[in-house]
Amino acid sequence: MKLQVEKILDERQVKYRLIKLTRKAYTVEDVIKYSDEEINSDEICKTIILRGKKSGKNIAVFLKGRDKVSFSALKNILGEEMAIANEKQVKEASGVDPGAVCPFMLNVSLFTDKNVLALDVINCGSGNHLYGLEFNASDLDKKLRCKVADLTKVSEI
Repeated sequence: MKLQVEKILDERQVKYRLIKLTRKAYTVEDVIKYSDEEINSDEICKTIILRGKKSGKNIAVFLKGRDKVSFSALKNILGEEMAIANEKQVKEASGVDPGAVCPFMLNVSLFTDKNVLALDVINCGSGNHLYGLEFNASDLDKKLRCKVADLTKVSEI
């Protein structure tokens, strides 16, 4: 049986690979620990659903797994403060539970952090907690409608 995302990727002619996980993964560390094969932690990305505090409108941001969202950057782009969506709002925006969100399965606007496009390969949620999705970063820009911006906080070392 094919996953829902496989049908979407096949239709969009995106080459991909599913990575089996032995348990549900929610963090970068979980993905590394539960993957059946070795994964480069720098290639792991996450999709976070956010909700406008005034408008109630959901959006998604796609960023590298260890990066943090810059809420001030998003406010400058969107003109309103955003908050992390609750479980119900995540399911409305993505059709799946938190932790399995896939950028190819969204029904909301997607904002991709510019650092993601610097990657060669992206590893992310597949819409199923027991599989990760790997694809070429160039396909993100070509096969997915997204707005690219600087969305991450600068890390202090």
